[in-house]
Amino acid sequence: MTEFDSTSHPKVSDDLLNQWQTMLDLLAEFMTVPVALIMRLDKDRITVCVKNNAVSNPYHVGEAETLLGSGLYCEEVVRSNAPLFVDNALNDPVWQDNPDIEKNMINYLGLPLRWPNGDIFGTLCVLDSKTHYYDDKQQGLMQQMQLMVENHLELLEKNHSLQQLSHHLQCLADTDELTGIWNRRAFIVESNKELQRAQRNKKPVCLLMMDIDDFKEINDAFGHEVGDEVLKLFTHCLTATKRAYDIFGRIGGEEFAMLLPETRRSEAMELAERIRHKVSEIFFHKHHREIRLTVCIGVYELASNDTTILAALSKADERLYAAKRAGKNMVMDCIS
Repeated sequence: MTEFDSTSHPKVSDDLLNQWQTMLDLLAEFMTVPVALIMRLDKDRITVCVKNNAVSNPYHVGEAETLLGSGLYCEEVVRSNAPLFVDNALNDPVWQDNPDIEKNMINYLGLPLRWPNGDIFGTLCVLDSKTHYYDDKQQGLMQQMQLMVENHLELLEKNHSLQQLSHHLQCLADTDELTGIWNRRAFIVESNKELQRAQRNKKPVCLLMMDIDDFKEINDAFGHEVGDEVLKLFTHCLTATKRAYDIFGRIGGEEFAMLLPETRRSEAMELAERIRHKVSEIFFHKHHREIRLTVCIGVYELASNDTTILAALSKADERLYAAKRAGKNMVMDCIS
């Protein structure tokens, strides 16, 4: 880490970059200089973010230099967080190692650009190949453009924060509050997307419906706090056992569902048996009593006429209750 590192900020949109490029064209013309640049700080590097389009501009968008010890004018602006004016760098040994001089840019006027929290975004600058002094109107225009860019950055940051908030609220709306997995609504939405994809590509899909055995008795005997702990342990077990692309959700109470993309019934039965075995290994002690978990699972391979996940949930549910009727700790793929 160097003194130039800053915290993460949102990406600047192409539309905004285009606005800045038009602004720099006008700035270069008004300042009567060949070069107008917006430089962006990225950790310990400074990059040409936007430039005016003059043929005489020797810089290229994306061109970058390591900032620390670079000798660049921009390094001093970033370091001091203050404006810098150099009338002719050839007359000042401070700038003898400045790479800008290699481009014959010996005159510089630059201002810092800041994010709303004060982090340095980069610099706004103009450069010339000859000694150049800027009158009050020109300097005033530079300052106005500095404010304009910083206002853009503030708006960008606010929009980013709103997008993050919106995404967070959507996640909360889609997530089961207790277990952290998809709730019923989100499970149905995500499963319908996968079902449509599978039907287009003619791929098999299976569905598991799962119900924790004797959950009501656990709640009655130990209380709802222990019941909640059981649901969390069950969820953690299934999350660790399922495949990365399986869709897993809590349908309600102690009932859970899992959609298995590109999976035939025989493969689904294997996964269901693995889940059943893993769940049967869960046990813990409360009030000097041992609690062990088991689960019944209904397995259903979706048919071509299953156009929505709701119909498939009903059929998987029938197989689940067939497993319940056959006894605890069971997997069933047919209706008995």
